[in-house]
Amino acid sequence: MSETNNSITVTGHGAVQTAPDFFTINIGIEASQPTVRDAYSQAGEALNAVNAKLQTLGVERTSISSSTLDVRVDSRWQEGLGTVVTGYTVSSTLSVSLRYDQGAPDIVAAVVEAGNNNVRLNGMSPVVSDPSAAQDEARAAAWADARRAAEVYAQLAGRTLGAVKKVHEGNIPSGSPRAMMARAAMTMDSAMAIEPGQSDVTIAVQITWLLN
Repeated sequence: MSETNNSITVTGHGAVQTAPDFFTINIGIEASQPTVRDAYSQAGEALNAVNAKLQTLGVERTSISSSTLDVRVDSRWQEGLGTVVTGYTVSSTLSVSLRYDQGAPDIVAAVVEAGNNNVRLNGMSPVVSDPSAAQDEARAAAWADARRAAEVYAQLAGRTLGAVKKVHEGNIPSGSPRAMMARAAMTMDSAMAIEPGQSDVTIAVQITWLLN
């Protein structure tokens, strides 16, 4: 029997939950004015105000990244004239990485307040800055899962597992991490609590055993 026919290949899966220690907020800056110059100026002022507020709150420049400003023509249909330009909208986005112990609720509130009506909080994404420990746990779980299945198949074939011939690891697309849970207090003068929730770290490993 050839070595190819004298072996078994099984894929194992391992998943471990870990708490994110950072999260990224996406902040939208948008201003609409009759002229491009005025819209650009208003958006720039809001962007500078948000940047300044972040730095006064102790957020490092390396934790802030911004995209280029985009310009959109605003128009409407007018009978007899066709499409009429009514103004211009200039927009940009900021991505800011924050630690959960960094006074995040106060920072988020201050940022929105600094930019007034020109600022929108588009969303938050949890981040695990060092997933290596969780990945190692997931690898061990994936290995055990693969070996358990391989032993069952070997037994059904009247064989036993021998030496490992080949190992191939691949990450399993698991979608977004579990959403952060946020709760708002019942009183208006209380801050919104931002909780990290849990993120799933998943690993797939394909292992080939020789059969005895």
